[in-house]
Amino acid sequence: MTMPIKIRESSPLHWALRVVGVSALAAIAVYFASNAAPSTLGKITEACTLAIAAVSLNLLLGFNGQISLGHSTFAGLAAFTAGYSVNAWHWNPWVSLGVACVLCFALGLLLGLPALRLKGPYLALVTLAVAFVWPTVARKFLQQTVKASTLKGMRLRPPTWTGLANNRVDRALFLFWLSLVLLVITYAIVRNLRKSRIGRSLVAVRDNETAAAVMGVNLPFTKTVTFGISAALAGVAGWLAAAQLATLDENSFSILTSIKYLLALFLGGAATLAGPVVGAFTYFFADDLLKTNAPKWDFLPGPLSKGPVASFLLGVLVIVFVFIAPLGLVGFVKAQGRKLAVVVPPPLRPAPKASDPTAHASPAPAGEVE
Repeated sequence: MTMPIKIRESSPLHWALRVVGVSALAAIAVYFASNAAPSTLGKITEACTLAIAAVSLNLLLGFNGQISLGHSTFAGLAAFTAGYSVNAWHWNPWVSLGVACVLCFALGLLLGLPALRLKGPYLALVTLAVAFVWPTVARKFLQQTVKASTLKGMRLRPPTWTGLANNRVDRALFLFWLSLVLLVITYAIVRNLRKSRIGRSLVAVRDNETAAAVMGVNLPFTKTVTFGISAALAGVAGWLAAAQLATLDENSFSILTSIKYLLALFLGGAATLAGPVVGAFTYFFADDLLKTNAPKWDFLPGPLSKGPVASFLLGVLVIVFVFIAPLGLVGFVKAQGRKLAVVVPPPLRPAPKASDPTAHASPAPAGEVE
């Protein structure tokens, strides 16, 4: 049996492979920006928005072990904040992004308090209740403010320094690049947190709270702040969605949106850095492909012939995929890739030799006993 190739972490070869991978992704982005139609760019922007939300959920669920079924609430809060502040108060859209993230962070801290006492299905029920309450809150907000059932989306115009005009084609191109930049920033934030001391605390709390507390991890701080950061990053996805949607209503961010975030996360692989991104793009374009090409059920009687064929087929594919790759796409690829090559940590540096304490001691004077 052939042994896998060993690549040392942070070695020149390891860095070269990273550079090649990033360069390939950048080349693909430039190709689509130069050749794709505005409708295709819009779909990629939607996939990036879903990826940002999945990355934010991965920080909470994948790395910290806290289940949340209410991340659609954070995205909805950010979207409504952006849409209303820009249209009614004429705020700068970038200011609305900061305010939306702060509000989502505060709400995340508030929802993180039950996580100090609850875990598993009980915490999931609390967040699920929040997701069910959000449409009612959104409807009441619309009735009290705009006196209508819908709210205009945020019209995000390309800045003048980009050289892009305020038309449909250039706006689609600007949102395409903006979504990619926000996705990269979100990914970098989660990656740096995961690689830091805070990230090690997150994983320790996820694996064993008692052991983490014994090792000195501040459980209340870690849990609540992680919930807040995850909510703020989900707010980025909601803000970006507000820039894409023409109108917002009470059903724009329902419980189905949270389920979509979870599907994207688990398809790609939870507790992996690239998993949410891969899962989001896989889910989005698989769903889009099935909606476009799924056959009609004309052979079934009555309303069944008009049923959601694409959703049914997508559900079947997800179930089959879970049995084939329970760790997600990234986990499956990693498991197969380890047969060819494996990244090993760099060798530990030898500890410095302890100096002899008597080596530099001055000799005792003659006639004295030591």
